[in-house]
Amino acid sequence: MEDIAEAVIERALSLGAEFADLRIESVSGVNILVMDGKTKTVTAHIEKGCGIRSFVSGGWGFAVCNGFDTSELMKAAEVSVRLAKVCKEKAKLDFKIESTPSIRKNVRYSCRTAPSTVAVADKLSFVLGLDKSMSSHDERIISRSARYDDLEGDRIIANSFGTLVKTRETWTLASCAAWGKSDGIVQRGHGAVGNVGGFELMGTDAAANCGKEAAEQAIRLLDSKPVPAGKFTCVLDNKMTGLLAHEAFGHACEADAILAGASVLEGMEGKEVAHETVTLVDDPTVTDTFGYFPNDWEGVESKKHVLIQDGVLNEFLHNLETSSRMGTTPNGAARSDSYASPPIVRMSNTYIGPGDMKKDELIGDLKEGLLIKGGQYGYVEPAKGQFMFKCDEAYHIKNGVVGQRYRDAILTGLIQEVLKDVTGIADDFELVDPGYCGKSGQDARTTDGGPHIRVENVVVGGLA
Repeated sequence: MEDIAEAVIERALSLGAEFADLRIESVSGVNILVMDGKTKTVTAHIEKGCGIRSFVSGGWGFAVCNGFDTSELMKAAEVSVRLAKVCKEKAKLDFKIESTPSIRKNVRYSCRTAPSTVAVADKLSFVLGLDKSMSSHDERIISRSARYDDLEGDRIIANSFGTLVKTRETWTLASCAAWGKSDGIVQRGHGAVGNVGGFELMGTDAAANCGKEAAEQAIRLLDSKPVPAGKFTCVLDNKMTGLLAHEAFGHACEADAILAGASVLEGMEGKEVAHETVTLVDDPTVTDTFGYFPNDWEGVESKKHVLIQDGVLNEFLHNLETSSRMGTTPNGAARSDSYASPPIVRMSNTYIGPGDMKKDELIGDLKEGLLIKGGQYGYVEPAKGQFMFKCDEAYHIKNGVVGQRYRDAILTGLIQEVLKDVTGIADDFELVDPGYCGKSGQDARTTDGGPHIRVENVVVGGLA
């Protein structure tokens, strides 16, 4: 396939493309969903095809071929060039894709038990076991959802700069959600385990206990009081710190948002955006994580992105287009969810770096505040600088003692202010929250985390 890939690139160049690239992919996987003891879906998907991009003076053309027939690939290359020339006429900016070093390598993700060698019946049995662990936990659990995903795939990335990267990718993920009900109150608990690698990951204690932990959390929340509203000093646990890093700052640091005028961090490079103790990182090179990848989907070597260094905004996440337009070096942050979608700027493993305090110090120094544990979801408006997070659990802190447990806590704030109010960072760093990040209709594997951190002036509200 390598020879075909390079021939297709040459065809696009011969028709007038200034730059061209392609991704040839062949993937297979299984998705299983069990709800309330019933198997809702067992889906095996097999996909193969090619996405071809051509660039001409500010205009992109993208064409998809569902298969590997050489003549069809050549036709797709021709279509992509025609589309790029049409877009060139409408493009508001005339720029060039700056050349990058040629990379030629083969990559294979670590995998001991290929998911394709495991019978679907065994995968379904695993998911049904997760469901049973939730249903048997407490009679107040009224609904459950257990999910399993796996993927094995081969990808070839080639471009007109001479890059040719072959990747063998394997990953698995299991997630659970449990809903408890008592006295008219409904609460949700959840958990997820995911990583690059094979089915061996589903044999870990973390995977086996995923359902039980979701059910336990739902029941704890039923036995909790509604959170009081107000402005608090909050100690955020590892998961909430990761959600804050990803949602509040990560999306605002994506360079396509910067160029679109959709981020409050536009023009802020080199300026203070956080307390001097804060370093915020996005790092796809961390191998034992769900967000790992060694080369991005444009073939660029992945690297550790230090978005905030000692409180100062240091860099943005880039693909080839954004780096070319902003006069910097591409840093390996381009991904797509399949060959049928163009690569866009995405996060990977996003976290706040560790500090030198102990978690007990963050709490012990606090006269009154809240301990925030876990996050269910978050929303951010990078253009306005606003964020909102739904927490899993909150606990009252009085004179350094953790007490009353609360439910339905919502944190809101401003991107430009929240990290400036950090007053302590613990040394208990963890990457703990694997999942999917959605953007522009595409999903990407990510992991979030960090240490416990203490933040002042956090606006907390509750759900009615």
